[in-house]
Amino acid sequence: MTRLLPPLTALAASLLLGSALAAGPAPGSNPLLRDVFTADPAPLVDGDTVYLYVGHDEARGKDMFRMNEWLAYSSRDMKTWTAHGPMLRPTDFKWAVADAWAAQVVKRNGKYYFYVTVQHDDSHPGKAIGVAVGDHPLGPFRDARGSALITDATTPAPYGWNDIDPTVFVDDDGTAWLAWGNPVLYLARLKPNMIELDGAIEKIALPNYTEGPWISKRHGIYYMTYAALAHQGFNEHLAYATAPSMRGPWTYRGLLTGPAKNSYTIHPGIVDDFKGGSYLIAHNAALTLPDGQTGALGRRSVTIEHLLYRPDGSMQPVVQTEAGISQPPPALTPAPPPVDHGRSDERLRVVQFEQGYPQAWPGRPALASVTSPFDEAPDPIGFNHTGGISRITQTFTPTADLTLGRISLYAGDGQGTQPGQPLRLALLDLGTNGSGPGASLLGGDDGLALAYEPQGPGLLHIDLVGGPPVLLKAGRRYALELRAAKGAAAIYARVSRRDVYAGGEALVDGRPLLDKAGKPVDLGFALYAREP
Repeated sequence: MTRLLPPLTALAASLLLGSALAAGPAPGSNPLLRDVFTADPAPLVDGDTVYLYVGHDEARGKDMFRMNEWLAYSSRDMKTWTAHGPMLRPTDFKWAVADAWAAQVVKRNGKYYFYVTVQHDDSHPGKAIGVAVGDHPLGPFRDARGSALITDATTPAPYGWNDIDPTVFVDDDGTAWLAWGNPVLYLARLKPNMIELDGAIEKIALPNYTEGPWISKRHGIYYMTYAALAHQGFNEHLAYATAPSMRGPWTYRGLLTGPAKNSYTIHPGIVDDFKGGSYLIAHNAALTLPDGQTGALGRRSVTIEHLLYRPDGSMQPVVQTEAGISQPPPALTPAPPPVDHGRSDERLRVVQFEQGYPQAWPGRPALASVTSPFDEAPDPIGFNHTGGISRITQTFTPTADLTLGRISLYAGDGQGTQPGQPLRLALLDLGTNGSGPGASLLGGDDGLALAYEPQGPGLLHIDLVGGPPVLLKAGRRYALELRAAKGAAAIYARVSRRDVYAGGEALVDGRPLLDKAGKPVDLGFALYAREP
């Protein structure tokens, strides 16, 4: 018998290993859902169950997105999930024609409201937001309005895709809020019936905002978590802001995650304090299906991670893992010290966080490249443009003599000035024909140090408060220039899509910045005379 034990032991070990391999990944590991490709997760806690609504990615080959339905899953432990199949399709709305993009279900007064992104028919071209309603979290759901809740006509903007990614939050006092948009974050109240807007639509200018907002509230703090940085030329990260109320003010708290594995996009959903834990649900593109299809831009897969809050209410940055919540949560770490954004030169006074998404310049500028910055200068440009640049310039020609007092830029986003990301401001005199030697009018050849904290798209005012007066002469060409290390993500200026200012042009590293037709474009900027 003694000689029989080693073979039996080896056989048992082999059987145990084979059983473990057959069982597959541990429950709660990533990707979380493995039966099909899924994206844009939206959780709903209802009693002791979490329902998870996702778009079904069905892209093949190099398709960007092909999404024809929303699926639902449920769980009581966040680790093991039951698939319930399709819940709704875009064509369930008679006015919609395609695209089951990001959606969310919320509960109100015993009913379940399903807010969705779809492609509207030709009566209102573009993306739209609809709402369906049902009596159970698994439906059936039916169009609650017979028409779209939001269309492109609701939010006039220079963007043809801005009405996507709805998130809805019902506050403790019963007030319901709807937020949505790409690349502008819109916010509005909903009437108690949940299918009509209640009042004006606001624009919330948050740093680096791209899309996919998610509203949550915990211990009296409001959170806006969102996909960030795509419009600055990076794969999407998650960022968040906090506020004491839904009316703000919203304070940018930084990045919550890095980019998702193999995926250009990422999309947050948050479950707080469910059976002792909080969770961040998102997506990557790391799944390979049994038929050999691999993850890609239009073949994403839902993920889950532990979400930790520090005593001050800040979220601990989340590291995306394969283990997901199959492992215990990581240790809570202290909040890092505030970022030191440095100091501007004493001759400059920088005024930030004024008038997000400006429709007009305040006061009476002596010279301006555009009249409505939001409409006429919609696109960001930074020092990571086309592989990396170190100078962003706008030339201009005053039509009257001007003693310069203030420079205003339509700018925003980026990580701000910090070690490794300095920023300087220069002003050059190019002469009467615009080809002069570029004599410096501010701070010598290097320009002046400009300290900048991350802000949402809006006005950045730079007041000249020291040094000799800067006199700009009528008919001479000048160059206003931002300088930084090549590739730095310090700041993003907004530029036009056509030649809106005849007296100058935008340049990058001395080369004209051109529109799709090969014509010059301009930075959104304004100059003000020095006050007596």
